[in-house]
Amino acid sequence: MEQIVSKALHYESLILAMKGSEAKVADAFEQASSRFDVSEPLPLHVSEYASLLGVDESLLSDAYYHCRPSFEEMDDATIVIDSESPFWPKQVQNFDYTPKFLYVKGNISLLKEPSVSVIGTRTPSLEGKQLALETAQALGKSGYVVTSGLALGIDGVAHKGALANGFRTMAVIGTPLSTCYPVEHTDLQNEIAKSGAVVSRFAPCTSTQKWHFLLRNRLMSALSLASVVVEDRDGGGAVRQASFALQQKKFLFIYQSSVDNHSVLWPRQFANQSRVFTIKKSQDIPRILSKAVETKLSVGKPKEKVVQLDLFSS
Repeated sequence: MEQIVSKALHYESLILAMKGSEAKVADAFEQASSRFDVSEPLPLHVSEYASLLGVDESLLSDAYYHCRPSFEEMDDATIVIDSESPFWPKQVQNFDYTPKFLYVKGNISLLKEPSVSVIGTRTPSLEGKQLALETAQALGKSGYVVTSGLALGIDGVAHKGALANGFRTMAVIGTPLSTCYPVEHTDLQNEIAKSGAVVSRFAPCTSTQKWHFLLRNRLMSALSLASVVVEDRDGGGAVRQASFALQQKKFLFIYQSSVDNHSVLWPRQFANQSRVFTIKKSQDIPRILSKAVETKLSVGKPKEKVVQLDLFSS
């Protein structure tokens, strides 16, 4: 077993033993790394780990032997990286819930390419589907990696729109790579792994929980320069990612059609915030984003009024 895979196995064994207390495990693993080689088999250092975590050695051993088979059976195409890897995306380092390891299938170099998340509801309108397709095409044509979460609805349209036009796409998923959710997108996940990249923060031994998809959204936002919420309900996953994006000092795009839809509240709550752009046409996104990244300007501040008028001119 490769050293990096062994490290990931041991880390996930500690996570399981501590019932998901990642903050405590991360601290203990850091201390362990300064004392001994954490890629060596966990049983060799079980007493040290147990002491750092304040748990019984038998609990750690049971967790280790539970996790080990899934790591041994891991697909050869799966790449495991940590912050020491040259492929590690530095942009994920400075946000809450930073993963210790990433699991990747496909073109791992896409992790360091400029990407934009295209996200939204699982039950989009016909207009929403069309906007998602146009958004993916506009971004792909401009050289951005079209990133989404592999969900039904807007996510699936964005991925398929990129693939159909030969553009790069990356799926950030809320399950281990060995699993596909929803199952209807199994073929799509496999196709993205062949021509793009599929990324997960979840080890092969992870039992998927509902809240894992919010961690997926945090990671997706951190990997991206901006998030485009095509269409969503109040409290939806895409809306939650919009909040994460602003917390992470990323840019956020929402469509005027969403702002004009008075059956939902979230668009108007975001519309006038810093770093948020309201757009009418998907073709405007690359130009606005390029200028925003270059100048670090934000919509909604008086000093930006002239720039805002320029950005939205036809």
